Formats: sequence, structure tokens, C-alpha cells
Amino acid sequence: MLDLVSRVKSIDKTQVFLLIVLFLFAFGLRAHLTRYDLLFGFDSYYHARINAEVIETGIAPVVDTMSWYGSPLGGAPLPGTGAFLWGFNAIMYKILTLGAPYDKDTWINVVKILPPLYGALISIAMFFFAKEIFGKKAGYAAGYATAFFSAVVPAFVYRTMAGFLEDDALGFLWMILGLIFFMKAVKNAEFTKKKIAYAAASGIFFGIMAFTWAMFVLVPLVLAGYMVFSIINIYAEKGIKKVIPQIGLFVISMATFAPMTLLVDDGRWIEQAWQYIYNSIPESMSLLVFGGAIVFLLVIAYLIFLGNKSKTEDKSTNKTIKLVAMLLLFATIILLATVFLTSPNLWETSGVIGKSVGEENPGRNYFGEKYNALIILPVLALILIPLRVYRNKNDHLSIIIFFWIFITFFMAWYKLKFTYTFGLPIAAAAGVIIAELLYFLKQRSGLEKKAILLALGFMFLVGIAAGTLFVEDKVPSIEMGSPDWKQALEWLRTETPEDAKMFNWWDYGHWISFVGERAVLTDNRNLYLEPLQDVAKFIITPDLGEALDIVQSYDSDYVILSYDSLQKEVSYAFYAYNTLNSNDVRIKPYWAGPNVIFVCNKALENGEIKLVCGGNVLGAQQTAQLQQGWNTEPNQLYDNRVPLFVYVDEDGYAMYALNPAVNSSMIAKLWFNNPDAMNFFEEVYGEKGIKIFRVKKDAIAARE
Repeated sequence: MLDLVSRVKSIDKTQVFLLIVLFLFAFGLRAHLTRYDLLFGFDSYYHARINAEVIETGIAPVVDTMSWYGSPLGGAPLPGTGAFLWGFNAIMYKILTLGAPYDKDTWINVVKILPPLYGALISIAMFFFAKEIFGKKAGYAAGYATAFFSAVVPAFVYRTMAGFLEDDALGFLWMILGLIFFMKAVKNAEFTKKKIAYAAASGIFFGIMAFTWAMFVLVPLVLAGYMVFSIINIYAEKGIKKVIPQIGLFVISMATFAPMTLLVDDGRWIEQAWQYIYNSIPESMSLLVFGGAIVFLLVIAYLIFLGNKSKTEDKSTNKTIKLVAMLLLFATIILLATVFLTSPNLWETSGVIGKSVGEENPGRNYFGEKYNALIILPVLALILIPLRVYRNKNDHLSIIIFFWIFITFFMAWYKLKFTYTFGLPIAAAAGVIIAELLYFLKQRSGLEKKAILLALGFMFLVGIAAGTLFVEDKVPSIEMGSPDWKQALEWLRTETPEDAKMFNWWDYGHWISFVGERAVLTDNRNLYLEPLQDVAKFIITPDLGEALDIVQSYDSDYVILSYDSLQKEVSYAFYAYNTLNSNDVRIKPYWAGPNVIFVCNKALENGEIKLVCGGNVLGAQQTAQLQQGWNTEPNQLYDNRVPLFVYVDEDGYAMYALNPAVNSSMIAKLWFNNPDAMNFFEEVYGEKGIKIFRVKKDAIAARE
């Protein structure tokens, strides 16, 4: 009891207070967006829906029957990394609601709270991560800076905003905790019971990350780079006797971690990681990279095994070893910059899905939005860390930050979907810079100190601005209101049978299945090409019979369409024929002339209510003429050569100008109620850019 009292009294109250302030700041910045009714993104709805089933039943389903109902399984298989995430979230739901039973509205509110909570916890964990690296003197300042920038860097804020509940919102928590225990284990390279326990604990947390998020592959990549250079550093400073415990503790951590990953994906991540590494080396540079690796190994082998002859020579040799290691770290930076400059399309995705899914775009095009001026921090850290390790004989843990930055910088540069992984390394880079500034300021004059502190204060202001402005601009896509999905999905949920199956495009699959509570044929996971091709063919085909065969083959009950789909016919054609060749004769017609859509507004002009659609002002007579249904004859000529078919929705929501190929497509025939098509479909909903058609199954079955 006395020991407990003394421990409580020894707690640094200032530290606790500052961490509470940082936690509330990080949480508040993200939770600010709980003001919206629904969630951000698309996959958040998928996780929320599956998670709801876990809350209700206590177990994760084997097959997702609300997605890809046309499969032989009767649904889509679920990923191996999902069960732990959903189970953890289910526990959090019970805690936050004091054990209340599942309620959808309550669950949506919890979903909005969980990502900010996880983001704030990760930010605080980053304080202890940095403190472990930089020690007692610089550790506090570096730790607070790291936690602060974790709280504000937009790339990390983005994936932990209110209502952005995906596996990556929680995944980094286990990685940071694992790194903290790993560093406690290897810091002094001592093989004691406590160090062994720390190493095992780190492996357990890394394994939990594997159960949570597929990006656990970062752990072995980062630690492999760290181990090579830490062994060199430890050998140079403390000799071979300290290297053996270092290797042993690493083996214990990985031996605890590896079996847990096997339970997730049977070790397939190893092949995937190697494939990423292999694809990261341009052919033009492969000989240089592999040749450099061989030279590196030979030099180190010589220095370690042949370079020790006397104590005097030991000091000289050890300095040489550290110098070579430092130069090799700088060489990796040069290599990184060279690859960026010479191979801009290194990870360019092939295939229709890869080209059309936004997150497969190069990440570098979004660095301004994702990182703002904070992008300078990791660049400076990459330069400072080799110098720091060379100068400081006891610091080898900084190398973890070096390789964390190096690997994720590379990933983010080439893929938008990886920009999130680079957020926390930027915060860790801030810790490096703070620690180095404190060292640098010791020997500076008062004026120089003021100038440096002013620059530092400016970076903190940039961080606050980057985070707050980024969040302030964000609105959930489903809340945009154009088209109005919220109203349409509420109608779907209340006015259609519970077992109704939707024939839909993937863009809004997760919204339909969670908010509308109806099964979908395709969704945002894009798991299989065949249903995507079939939906695309249905949309673009001019052949009514082909469209009917497709929808009949899936036994779909309703077709749900969005007005903006009439502008995406070329994209659908790419999917339908699984090609990106714009000159394909099957695709060319959809390029022949514009497909333009204007959302309309009503305005009073000279006492008459008119429809304003872009630059077009339509009176009552003109509007009525354009609302007479699907046309077989064009009513306008574009560029004096391309016939156009111009329509206005019956509710005046939008105005459409379509080229002949698009006008002949199935979506246009449905949207504008072609009589032949309406023999087999009934428009049951049409409001604000969304139309839902009931499939007349008996009529389709009875056709000759």
C-alpha cells in the first residue's frame, strides 16, 4: 500500500496535465465533425455494418450476404484482419453505452466517436515513443512535439476523423505500443528477464496489429533496416558481446510476432512484402542497388572481422565503421531522391479497376493537402538522423525513425492510398528536429536562439493551421445532397422488402447496404471483376435484350441509378470490355460528342419562374418540351456536326445533353422512361438525382 502511495506521489503532474491537454486537443480536432448525421468515406459504412452484426450476435459472419449476392457463396468473403477490429469496437460500444443493446442510431454516434478517440490515444502513445528514443533530457520536449504533430498532421487526422471508422484508424496504436516495448528491450542490448519480457510484449502488440490492419507489413520492414544499422552501431561502440543480445531480443520479438501473422493470412504477407520491394527497384537501377548491397556487406565484414588488431586501431576502426554506416544512410537518401526523379510511374497500376479507383493514383500529387508545409520535417529528419547517430554513441534507436520515414515516404510518393502511413513518421520527424535543436542551442548566442525558436513557433502554427483548416473543409460525401442519397436510402429502407436485392454500381454499394439495409451486387471493395463488368454492360448497352438477360441472371429486384452516371459512360465501357484502350471500336462512340449535365435551380425572371441550368435559362414552354421522355431524334447540334439529345428531369433537378451512343444506352432509356424498357421496369422512386426501378420479373420471364 505504501509502495502504491509513493508511486502516485512520484507521478510527474505537469507531464500528466500536458498529456491530458494534448489528448483533448487531438480528440476535439477530430470530433468536431460529429456534427454531421452520417459517416465519412465509404469503407466506414462497410465496417460499421459488419461491426453491428458482431455487436448483436457476438461473432463475425463468415460470408457477407449483403454484398455480391450473385456469388456461389451467396455473398462476399470477409478479410482475415477484420474479426479483431470488429470485436474490439464491439467492446468499446458496450463500454461507451454502459452495456446497452445494439441500436443503429446509437451505434452511428459511437462510430463517429471511436476514430477521434483512437487518433487521440495514438497521438499520446507517440509521446512515449519519442521519449523512449531521446531520453530524459530531450525526451520530454521531443515527445510533446511528436504528440502535437501527431494530433495535427492532416494525413493522420484524415483517417481518424469523426465517422472515419476503418481498420487503419486503430491499427497504428498497436504498432506504436509494440515499438515502445521493442525499444525498451533493445535500448541497452542486455539479455535480462525484463528485456526478454519487453521483447515478447512488443511481438504480441505487433501481432495484434496484424489482426487489425494489413499494413502490419511495415513492422518487419522498418525493424529489418533498423537492425542492420543498430548492430553496426552497437558493435562499433560496445563490441561483439553487446551485438549478440541485440540479435537475440530481435529474434524473440519476431518469433512472437510471426506465428500470429500466420493465423491472419497463412504468411502470404511475406510474398506480398517481397513483391513490393522487388517492384520498388527500377530495372535501370537494379544492378546499382544490388551491387551496392554486396559492397556494403563486404566492407562491413572486413571492418568487423579483419579490422580489430589493437586498442589504438580499435578506436580508429570503430570510427571508420560508424562513418561508413552514416555514409550508407546518406546513400539511401540519395537513392530515394534518384528513384523519385527517374521513375515517376514506378508503382503505376495496370488494369481497369486500378486506373479508375482514386486511391491508386500517385500520392505525390496530394502532398500539399495531406502534409502542407510539414513535408519539410521528414526531409530534415532524414538528414539529421545519420549525423545524430554518428555523433551520439548511445543513440541507435533514432534509426527506427529513419527507416519508418524512408519506407513510408516511398510508399506515399507512389500511392495515394499509402499517404496515411506517412502521417505519423512526419510527427516522429518533428521529435528528431526538436531534439537536435536543443543540442544545437546549447552553444548558440541569445539572438540565434531567438531566431531558431521563432522558426520553431512558426512550424507549430503551420501544424495547427494544417490540421484545423483541413478538418474544417471536410464534409461527408453522403451529406453533399447532390444527388440526395440520404433521402433515397431512407426510402429504400422503408419502402422495399427487407430481402430485396439491388442491381447497382460499386460507387455507392456500402451506403446502400448499411444505410438502406439492402443487399448489393457490387460495392466499394471491388472484389471481383465479373459483376462489375455485368453492371457496366447493363448500363451502356443499347440492346434491351442483353440488359434484361444480365439483370435476370442475378435475380435482382431493383435497379438503382444516379444522374451523374450519364456522364461516366466511357468509364463503364472500360469496365464492360476490360480494356483501357480509348481507340477500341466498342468504346469510341461514347467519346463522340459531349455528355453534359447541369444541376438546375428555379429563378423568378420578369414575373415568370424559370429553370436555370448552368448558362441555360429555360422558360415553362422550353422546359415542357424537354420533359417529354426519351427521344429518338436529336433536338440540338453540337459544333454544327454532332447531334445531341437534350432533356430536363420531370422534377427540374437537372438538364442533360447526351451524344447518340449515350442516348441509346440502357441507362438513358431507363432514366427518360423509354416505353419498351418500361415494359420490364417500373420507376418507383425519382427524387433529386436518384432513380430506383423495380424489376418486373414476370414480364422478363414471359418475353419470347
